[in-house]
Amino acid sequence: MANRREALSVIAVAGFALLTACSGLYLGFVSPRAAPHGKPVPRVPEQGPILYQMHSTFSKPNRVRLEWRDVTGASGYRVKVMGVQEESLFVSPRLTNNAWVIPQELGARMKRQTVYRWQLTVLFPDRVEVSDPAAFATQ
Repeated sequence: MANRREALSVIAVAGFALLTACSGLYLGFVSPRAAPHGKPVPRVPEQGPILYQMHSTFSKPNRVRLEWRDVTGASGYRVKVMGVQEESLFVSPRLTNNAWVIPQELGARMKRQTVYRWQLTVLFPDRVEVSDPAAFATQ
């Protein structure tokens, strides 16, 4: 008689577990993978340099200044300016600071009121990293 009750109890618990699993019934516990509520918050990657915070400034007389965040450990930088079709218009010489004003002789190749893209290449002693392109416009 006792074995029969235990067997019925096991069958009842298994049936309840199966019914709960199939119906998606919430039993009050929260999965550890549940997403937090609210807006997503960007996080800084744990490894590798960050090549963001690139921006451009237009200054008189018709000169464009390209700036970026200084990257720790970099031995130099190169800036590539590209046209609308992603073709390379010109490349800067090797730079040691985190800004470059496009010289007038190179800037003369650019048309007024046109959007261009630029890309930063960071030179390390043992490797090279290239940023995603950023846009700027001439006036």
